[in-house]
Amino acid sequence: MAMNDDSMIGQSAEFLRVIHAARMVAATDVSVLLVGERGTGREMIAREIHSLSQRRRAPFMALSCLALEDLAQLREAAGGTLFLDDLAQLRLNLQSGLLTLLERGELRGERLDLRIIASTEPDLIDRVERGEFREDLYYRLNVVPLDVPSLRERAGDIPLLLKEFIKESARQHGRRAPEFSVGAKNLIKSHSWPGNIRELRNFAERMVILLPGQTIQPENMPLEMKRPSRTLVEKLFHLPETGIDLNALEADILRQALVMAGGNRSKAARLLNLSRDTFLYRLQKFAIE
Repeated sequence: MAMNDDSMIGQSAEFLRVIHAARMVAATDVSVLLVGERGTGREMIAREIHSLSQRRRAPFMALSCLALEDLAQLREAAGGTLFLDDLAQLRLNLQSGLLTLLERGELRGERLDLRIIASTEPDLIDRVERGEFREDLYYRLNVVPLDVPSLRERAGDIPLLLKEFIKESARQHGRRAPEFSVGAKNLIKSHSWPGNIRELRNFAERMVILLPGQTIQPENMPLEMKRPSRTLVEKLFHLPETGIDLNALEADILRQALVMAGGNRSKAARLLNLSRDTFLYRLQKFAIE
């Protein structure tokens, strides 16, 4: 089945897992919570769910909770799908009205039929625990949570995405597509991509505009890609001369994360910078309960 956006391209297990789950849930009308960093394509997955649902001929409306001031705006999505981005930023005074809409299908005493898909960064549960977000609303929206992997977690997809973004930008700007030297490819591979797919797309466009038809060398790359990030330096691991048992080490790290997170698997996954699905897969791999 064809995807409806270039950022939906990918072959990594982490990416295919969330796409498969999105297609499964599209056939239903339940609320979906997309959990992942900004720039990972959360809205594109929401649009994919809508396009495969029974509501596909009705409106798809995307709203940022940071800018949402009045729930009356939600009426524009009647009959269709409402995508609420950055759910953690929803004002407390609006949360009770949204809960009523989810539970009763009513907004200020009037019927309103729509499907809600929301997105949030992984720290929403922390806000719930601090009393900054209603617990009952969180669990009402969290019927089907989908973990959207960061670009770091699906690094194998970077060459595919970059190729497509370069081709798209070259066509858009009427320029020849550049190529990348081995050294430049190594920098791309080692970069942590904190801005995720959005950062990769912007990088591709910059290279097309500044170096059309050329072979890009390491010295042509952005400064932030030519020097190791502080995070990468802090995480540098020195292999002892005697070697290690990698499987034993990974299993031990997983157990430590669980203990540190008090048994909360979502928190433990965040400690290791993994999606919840990837973390659960690794627990299963080592038979850790």
